[in-house]
Amino acid sequence: MFKPFELERYFAKHEFSARYLLCTSDCESMSVRELLALEPETEEGLLSTWLGYTESRGNPMLRKEIAALYDSVDEDEVLVHAGAEEAILNLFTALVRPGQTVIVNTPCYQSLSEVPRALGARVVPWHLRPAEGRWFLDPDELAELLAIHEEGKTGTAPIVVMNMPHNPTGALLTRAEFDRVVSLCESRGAILVCDEVYRFLETDPRDRLPAICDAYENGISLSVLSKAWGLAGLRIGWLATQRRDILDSVAQVKDYNSICASAPSETLAGVALRHSGEIIARNRDICAKNLASFSRFFADREDMFEWIPPRGGSVAFPRLRLGGVSGRWVNAERKRTGKDSGLSAAVLAERLLEEQGILILPGGCYDYDPAHFRIGLGRRQVPEALALLDEWLNRQTEIAAGFPNRRPFSARG
Repeated sequence: MFKPFELERYFAKHEFSARYLLCTSDCESMSVRELLALEPETEEGLLSTWLGYTESRGNPMLRKEIAALYDSVDEDEVLVHAGAEEAILNLFTALVRPGQTVIVNTPCYQSLSEVPRALGARVVPWHLRPAEGRWFLDPDELAELLAIHEEGKTGTAPIVVMNMPHNPTGALLTRAEFDRVVSLCESRGAILVCDEVYRFLETDPRDRLPAICDAYENGISLSVLSKAWGLAGLRIGWLATQRRDILDSVAQVKDYNSICASAPSETLAGVALRHSGEIIARNRDICAKNLASFSRFFADREDMFEWIPPRGGSVAFPRLRLGGVSGRWVNAERKRTGKDSGLSAAVLAERLLEEQGILILPGGCYDYDPAHFRIGLGRRQVPEALALLDEWLNRQTEIAAGFPNRRPFSARG
C-alpha cells in the first residue's frame, strides 16, 4: 500500500551504527533521571503508575498541559498519539477520500504526501524554492493550485499540508505570507494541516508564527515532544484543532492503531511540558551555537557547498556546488568506483560513513535534487563531527589539487 519510506529506511540502516549523527532532526535528549530532576516530587508518582490501559484520547491532565501551548483550544480539542507519525497516519485515514485534492509543500517528510497518495488522494506538490537568500514557499502558487482544484471539484474540500518551520530546509514563512495562506484556505473552505513539530526553534523568536489551530477554525496543528523538547523516546505526539468533529473521526481510527499511549510516557510528558521553558531554551542554545559553527564551515567551503541558513527548526539543506571542486571530486569518485552517480550527495554520504562514521542524509531520501543533503543542528556532538568532516575533506588526496591549504577548522570559532 505504501512506498518504502526512504528516510526512515536510511536511518534504520545507519542511525544506531554511525559514530556521529550530523543529520538528525531531533534535539539533544536526556535521561529519565535528568527529566525527573526538574520535578523530583513526580518520581514517586511515576513509580506508582498503574500499567494498565490509559484513556484513548490521552490523559486529561496531559491534554490540559498540551492545550496550554495554544490560545484557542482546550483539552477536549487535543488528541494524544504515539508520536507524530501515528497522528499523521490516523488523521489522513480519517480525512482523505479517493480523488480528493491534497496539496503538500515539497520537499517534505514522506508520510505527509505518501499516506494521502496511498489512500487514493490526488497529491499536488507545492514547491519550496531558493529565492533571495532563503527558501520560499509561494502563496501565489498555492492560489493557483487551489483554483485548479476548484475547476475540477469533486465534492470534497481540498486539504493543504504545510510544515513550518520546514524539514529539511529550515524555511519559515513571514507573517504576511502565513496570513495569506490562511486567507486562501479560508476562501476555498480548505482544511489546513500544519506540521509544527519544529515550532519554538525559530532562529529569531520574533519570527514565530501562530499555531494554525489558533489562526484558523479549519486548521489542524500537529506536534510532538521529539524535536524542540528532544524527547523522541517518549513517543508522545498530538493533534490540536477547533474542529472537534475531525478529532472524533481520528479517535475512531486510533481504535484500530495504538488504542492509547504509554502510561509512564504520559507521566513523563507532563513533566516535560511543565518545564518546557528550560528544556526548549537549552535546545535552542545548542541549535544556535551549531548554526554559527555550520555558517563558518560553509563560508570557508564556498568552493564546494551552497548554503542557505535555516530560519527555524533544527535542520538545514545545503547542496554540493555544481562545477569547481565538487565537480572534480565527483569525477574522482567516478574513476575510483567506476560508477556515474552525477552530482550526488549520496556519494559523499557513503564515503563519510565508511571512513569517518559521520552520517549525513542525502537529498534523494526526499525524492529531491540529489546534490542536496540534510544536516542537523540539535545535537551536542556537532562541533566534534564538523571538525572531523573538515579534516577529512582536507585529506582527500584524489582532489588535493582542488583544495587550497587551509588552517584547521574550529567549530567553536
